[in-house]
Amino acid sequence: MSSSEGRETEECRHVPFVTLSEVKPRVWLTLAGCNFKCRGCFSVAREVVGECLSVEDLMHLVRRAIRQYYGRERVEEAVITGGEPTLKRRFLVKLVSRLREIADWIVLDTNGYLLTPEYLEELLKAGLSEVMFDLKAYDEHLHAWYTGFSNKKVLENIEYASKRVKITVNTVFIPDIVGEEEVERIAKFIAEISKESKEPIEFRINPFRAEMSREKISRDPTEDEMLRAYEIACKHLNTVIGRSCVRERKVKEKRGWVTVFPDGTMR
Repeated sequence: MSSSEGRETEECRHVPFVTLSEVKPRVWLTLAGCNFKCRGCFSVAREVVGECLSVEDLMHLVRRAIRQYYGRERVEEAVITGGEPTLKRRFLVKLVSRLREIADWIVLDTNGYLLTPEYLEELLKAGLSEVMFDLKAYDEHLHAWYTGFSNKKVLENIEYASKRVKITVNTVFIPDIVGEEEVERIAKFIAEISKESKEPIEFRINPFRAEMSREKISRDPTEDEMLRAYEIACKHLNTVIGRSCVRERKVKEKRGWVTVFPDGTMR
C-alpha cells in the first residue's frame, strides 16, 4: 500500500463541500462515499468526490468559514452528513470530538447500517447530541431492492439508539414504491419503539424528486399524496413533520445556504 492510499484509508475522508446556513449559525459537513446504492439517490456525495481531508484539515476549513461568514467562533449546530458518515469509524469519532470545540449541538445523519450499539456509544462519549436516521423502507425486500442491503441491522440500530439519544427518522415518499403502506409501517415501528425511547421521536416525510434521482424509478408525489401520507402517519404518532428536510423548518424566513469548498472559496 502506498503512503497516499494509507492516508486515505486511515486518516481522511473526501469532502466535496461544507455548507453554512443563511438563517442561523449552523454548518453541514458533507463526507463523500456511501455503502448503500440507493436507486433514487440524489446526492453527488454518494461517489468519492472532493478533496481528501484529515480531521485537522476539515476543522481548519470549518473554523475559517464560520469565522469569515458569521464573525464568530462557534455555531449552534453542526450536522455530519454525506454520503455516509459512518464509513470510517476512527475518523468520525475524532471529528465529533473536535466539533465539540465549535458547536453546541452535533448531529449525525446516517442510513444506520453501520451504527452498531458499540459504535454509537463511542460517538456519544465523544460528544454526539442527536442521530438522524434515513430509513429507506420498512419492508426488508423493498429495502434490499432499493439499497442493495437488508434493513434488519438498520431497524435494530434505530431501536437501540432511541433508548440512548435523541433521534429523528427521515423517509422519502416515493410514489408506488415507498408509498402510503410503507409510511404507515414506519410510523407504527416508530410508535412501538417510542414507548421506551429517551425522547420523543420525530418522523419526517420528504417528497421524492424525480429530476434529481439517479434512476428514473418514479415521479414527484402530488400535494394530495404528501398530505395523505402525513395524515396516515399522524394516526400513530403526534411527532410527524411533513415536507421537512432542513433544520430551519420552524423558521419563517426564506432559507438559503452558502457552499464552502475545500480550497476555502465560498458560493
